[in-house]
Amino acid sequence: MKELLEKMVASLQKQVEEKVPEMGNFDVVYEREDVKERHIGLSHVLLKVTAVGLGHDGERYLELAAVNHPMPYGAETVIALGNKQAILEKLQEPGLVEKLQVDLKRLIDDIDYTERHPYG
Repeated sequence: MKELLEKMVASLQKQVEEKVPEMGNFDVVYEREDVKERHIGLSHVLLKVTAVGLGHDGERYLELAAVNHPMPYGAETVIALGNKQAILEKLQEPGLVEKLQVDLKRLIDDIDYTERHPYG
């Protein structure tokens, strides 16, 4: 999983540099990778950057999402909030991939709980 996340971070960083403006809205910039290790209860992982919304023109979210298809279950978490430069710095931060691994494990556990207990 570490290699997959390293690849996603590097690719997303390039996209953020090229496609995310300093101010205003933009289309979601993301990396989506299929997970070959089906035994972990996950079909794919997304790492994305989104605009925060009205009144926060310069702020962006860096998010990690885990999805298990064909079941309609997914979970996501915010990894960072800040302007474009802060997001780029986060993507270059030593230890980010290890943090993403921990967060991804928690998201997988959240999905598994939802599958086993669909009504809470």
